Amino acid sequence: MMTQELTQNRNNNLWQLWMLILLFALPAIAAWFFYFNPQWLPQGRTNHGELIDPPRAIGSLRMQTTDSGVFDWGLLKDQWTMTIVAVGRCDDKCIERLIKVRQIRRAMAANRQRIERLLILLPDASGNLELPSLEGLEGTHLAVAASADKSEILELFASGPASLDNSIFLIDPMVDLMMVHDMSHITSKQVLLDLEVLHKASQNWTKGGQYGH
Repeated sequence: MMTQELTQNRNNNLWQLWMLILLFALPAIAAWFFYFNPQWLPQGRTNHGELIDPPRAIGSLRMQTTDSGVFDWGLLKDQWTMTIVAVGRCDDKCIERLIKVRQIRRAMAANRQRIERLLILLPDASGNLELPSLEGLEGTHLAVAASADKSEILELFASGPASLDNSIFLIDPMVDLMMVHDMSHITSKQVLLDLEVLHKASQNWTKGGQYGH
């Protein structure tokens, strides 16, 4: 009888221990599940940007640097990258969005080292493009596409009703396109709020880069 009681007590203690472990693990499990499966979030979620579901892998796109070298997508891995796409040239409206992107990044304060900025420049219908002056926007990566790759890139960055001229795209730390912000309908503050939420959700697995720019 004594042995049976000891066995029962031991089983009860083990059960209580596993319940405690599960209780403490649930928030982390839920955070990971909803981060990688945003489609299961409640409809009342507060993100302001439009989630791209499923995310679109873009790390294999053929892009060039301004000196005709191969653009290294590895520079953006483990970072959140705010991205502008322009055709032909980066006009005043494009520069305005780049300035907003710089301001949003700065507003992330100490966490800005996890944010990169990227301008993708596509050739126009005649195959021409004009390299922009990024004075005052140092730290912005510039990737240039060839005419042969333009249609593939436009298809990947197609974002429903939002046009390229109004959009700030967000590339996640796995170098997947996962969100777009239509700046004709939302504010820089709302973009910042989304970034803060995403950063908090992923801070345990993003490495972060260096401070600066």
